[in-house]
Amino acid sequence: MKEKEQLLEEIEDELLSEQDDAEFEKDYDPEKEAEILRKRTALWEAVQNGETKHVTQRVATILNRYDETRNSDIALMIKYWETFQNHTGNSVTHKDLFKLERLTTITRARAKIQNEYKLYLPTDSKVRRYRKDLAEQESEYQIATKPALPIMHIYADETGKTDDYVIVGGLWVLDDKRNGQIKNELIQWVKESEDIFAKIPKEFHFKDLSNDGSNLEVYKAFFSKFVGISDVISFKAIGVNKTKLKKIRIQELIDELYYQLIRLGISHETKTGRIAFPKQISYIKDKEGDESRFHIEQMTQKIGDNLRSHYEEDLKLNNYTPLDSKIERFLQIADLFMASVNRIINYQPKNKNRNAKDDLAGYINDLVNLQIQRFDADNYKEVIDGETEGDMAVLYLFD
Repeated sequence: MKEKEQLLEEIEDELLSEQDDAEFEKDYDPEKEAEILRKRTALWEAVQNGETKHVTQRVATILNRYDETRNSDIALMIKYWETFQNHTGNSVTHKDLFKLERLTTITRARAKIQNEYKLYLPTDSKVRRYRKDLAEQESEYQIATKPALPIMHIYADETGKTDDYVIVGGLWVLDDKRNGQIKNELIQWVKESEDIFAKIPKEFHFKDLSNDGSNLEVYKAFFSKFVGISDVISFKAIGVNKTKLKKIRIQELIDELYYQLIRLGISHETKTGRIAFPKQISYIKDKEGDESRFHIEQMTQKIGDNLRSHYEEDLKLNNYTPLDSKIERFLQIADLFMASVNRIINYQPKNKNRNAKDDLAGYINDLVNLQIQRFDADNYKEVIDGETEGDMAVLYLFD
């Protein structure tokens, strides 16, 4: 916690010391890149926790809630004044100008968040810095008065890169308010369980489960507790037999699957009636190695552009954020689910011996009542109509 607070303080100090239109460092420096990614994570976590101590956190909070403000500094400023400085009405007096946060500071914070941390990127790739005509001014006013879109959350992971089936999937939490409530209940259960179990893992990670089953019960209890307190969740995964595809780079396939997971999952959830448009998606994935800001921005733009192409204004990307699962319990739930799927799809067909990992995989897949829907491998970029009734957990397997 102290490290996170220090990083947030450094972000604010950097903001206050920067000049207008400051150019952020463009030369690649591994140490600086790692530091920026740590600050990115700290800022994202602060926003999710509702922390608004600093200007940067408050600006990030507005960008998170009101995605249209990512395209308009004027709209962002108005929302900032209304949300954090109790400004009301349609006019500003000279006296107000000395009390309200200046546009230059808000603009620098927005630029730092988007350009340096690659968070809450513009939803319009053709945003212009200056808007002059009346039509554009009216458009910005409409942006400033728009209500926030409801947020749903996806916590995703990938597995099987060296096996036949490459699989991407994880946990879906369909309601933003319940997302926080369920998470807090789960965290509280972990604290209280320290008196029940001999040892509570700092991180519930499938690969850390002992083959002899010595810590199997606490893993089962953790996952069972989550399912027991959750009422607006589902599990989704998409797997492709890469041996049946023409030559394709694994990373290219995985990147595609992260988007296809959204399309198949959204199709499923709308047909079951569990969600309705419009929505925005907070897409959190388990961090894999040293993912660069360039790749994060690339994926953000790709997913955002594809959503606009298929759903127009009905479905938007709020953020695409790789996180270390050590700091996110829901990513640990996603890891256990995905590893269980991988166990039955990739591991068990080639291995006859069974141990505690197979026990946990069977337990989790039975608990969520995993349904496997099989399709032709060449169709993995398509939205497939399948059975939807009563499916809490679905694996779309393109074989």
